[in-house]
Amino acid sequence: METLSIFLALVSFITGACIGSFLNVVIFRLPRDLSVNKPKRSFCPNCKYIIPSYFNIPLFSWLMLKGKCKNCGAKLSGQYFLVELLTAILFLIFWFIYGGDLQGNIYNTISLVLPGWLFIALIISASFIDFEHQIIPDKINLVGVLFGLIFSFIFPIFPDSFMGFDSNQLFGLSGNSRLASSLHSMIGGVTGFLLIYFVVILGRIAFGSKVLSKNISGKWFIKEGVDNPILNYDDKDMRFEDIYFVGTEKLIFDTNKVVINGRKIKTDNLIIHYDRLIINGDEVEIKDWVSLEGDFSKITYLREAMGFGDVKFMAMIGVFVGWQGVLFTLFMASIIGTIISLPSKFINRDSVLSRVPFGPFLSTGSLIWILCGPELLKRYLLLIGS
Repeated sequence: METLSIFLALVSFITGACIGSFLNVVIFRLPRDLSVNKPKRSFCPNCKYIIPSYFNIPLFSWLMLKGKCKNCGAKLSGQYFLVELLTAILFLIFWFIYGGDLQGNIYNTISLVLPGWLFIALIISASFIDFEHQIIPDKINLVGVLFGLIFSFIFPIFPDSFMGFDSNQLFGLSGNSRLASSLHSMIGGVTGFLLIYFVVILGRIAFGSKVLSKNISGKWFIKEGVDNPILNYDDKDMRFEDIYFVGTEKLIFDTNKVVINGRKIKTDNLIIHYDRLIINGDEVEIKDWVSLEGDFSKITYLREAMGFGDVKFMAMIGVFVGWQGVLFTLFMASIIGTIISLPSKFINRDSVLSRVPFGPFLSTGSLIWILCGPELLKRYLLLIGS
C-alpha cells in the first residue's frame, strides 16, 4: 500500500505538470482570441515553429533547451516553467489533503481530488491572464461555475470539505443532501458576485469619471521621467505611476490630431492606458513610441476599483468555496494585495508589483481558504472568544 501511495502521489505531480503545460496554451491563446485546439501542438511565439513532441515534455523540455526555442533561439518566458511547476505542486498538495498519504491511507474525500484539480487549473489560468492582460476571460468563469455546480450536486461532502461548514444542513434539508450541497454552492456564487459587484459600484461612485481639463485650445505632451513617463497639460506634470495606480485606469483625450514620433495622425479620440494607447481603433504599445503630443478640447480620467471580470471571477470562486469562503477570500486578497503593492508606494517607484490586478490576489485568498481557511477561522474565533 505504501508503494501504491507513492505511485499515486507521483502520478498527481506528473498530471499537474501535464495540465500545467496545457494551461500555458490557454494562457497564451485565450486572451489573443486564438483557438486552444488548432494547432493542437504548441508553437514558438516568435517563429511559429511547431514544437515536436519530444521537445514538449513538461518541466524537462524548458530546462533541456535552457529556456530557448530550438528553431530560432529566441528566449522563452520562464512563465512556462513556472506554470507547470506550480500546477504540479498544487496538484500534489491537493492529493495529500483529499486523496491519501504516503503510509497507504486513502481518505474518504478522495472524490474531491478532481474538483480540486479543476479549481486549481481555473485560478492559475485566470491569474496569469489577468496579470498580463488585465482581463479574466468569461470562458474560464463559465466553465468554473458550471462544473462547480455539477460537482456540488454529485458530491454532497462538497460543503464540508471546500466550504468549511461543519454540517451542510440548509433549509431543513438533510446534511448529506445533494440539494443542500447545490444550494450552498449557488449561495456562494451569488454572494461572490454581489459582493464584488457592490465594490465595483462603490468604486465608480468614489472614483468614477473625472474631467482633468476643458481647455479648448490646450496642448499636451508626454515626456520621459526618471522612472516612468510624465504627462504634461496646462503646465501641470502628472507621473504615470500616480495616474495608473491600479492598472485599469485610462485617459481619454478629445482631440483633432496626435503626433507620434513626429508623425501626425488625425483622430477625434485618443485613449492612453499605462502600457499602450488606442488611436483610431489600433493599439500601439508604449515601447513603440518615443514622443507623443497633441492638442485637446477635453481630458477625461476614468478609474475603477476593479474590473467587471473580477465580479464574475468571484462568482466562480464562490461556487467552490461557499459564502464563508467568499468573505475570507476577499479579506485575504485585500491584505495580500496591500502587502505586495505597498513597498513600491513607499519608495515612490513604479514597478510590476504595483500593477498586479486583483484577480491573482483573489485566487491566492481562495486557495488559502480551501487549504487551511476553515481551520484558521475556527482558531481566530476561539481566540477572540477567549
